[in-house]
Amino acid sequence: MLEERIEKKIWLITDTHFGHKNIIKYCGRPNNFEKLISKNLFKSVKWNDILIHLGDVALGDRQFAHNKYIKPLQCKKWLLLGNHDTESISWYLENGWDFVAESFTAVYFGKRILFSHKPMPNGDYDINVHGHFHNNSQEYWEPDLKSYLGKKHLLLSIESQDYNPITLKDFLSQNSIN
Repeated sequence: MLEERIEKKIWLITDTHFGHKNIIKYCGRPNNFEKLISKNLFKSVKWNDILIHLGDVALGDRQFAHNKYIKPLQCKKWLLLGNHDTESISWYLENGWDFVAESFTAVYFGKRILFSHKPMPNGDYDINVHGHFHNNSQEYWEPDLKSYLGKKHLLLSIESQDYNPITLKDFLSQNSIN
C-alpha cells in the first residue's frame, strides 16, 4: 500500500484584529471580516501545516476570540506578538499557540528571513516579513519605523490578501523573492 505524501505548508497571516470593531472604519474592512478570515483559515490551513501569525490577533475579549478562532485550528500555530497582543506569553501558549515570540529568524528557500510584527532595523537577515501597517497609506506609518524601511522589508497586509492566509512560498514569489 502506497502512503499518500502530504506536503507541509507554511502559511502567513497578520493583523486579524478579532473583536476590534473600529478596524472596520480604520481599514475599510467589511462588517463580516471575522467570519471571512475564519472561513479562509479553515479552508486553507491543514492539520500538518504551520501558521505564522505576525501579530495583533485580537482586541477586546481575547479569550472569546482565541476559543472561537485560534484553538479550533488543527495546525501548528506560531505567534509573533504585535502591539495589541498584551497578554503574557504563558497566556498565549495556554490559549492555542505552540510558539510565541517577539520575532524569529529562519532560513527558508535559501533566504534568511526575519519574521516580526513591526518592521525591524536592517540587520543580519535577507528579508523581514512583517505586518502592522495594514492597507494604510505610508503617510500614517510611524516615522521611526518608516526611517529604515527598504528592499529587505516585505509588508503583509490581510486586507490586500482579501482576508486570506498566504503561503510563505507564494508571498515570496509575489514579491519576486525566490
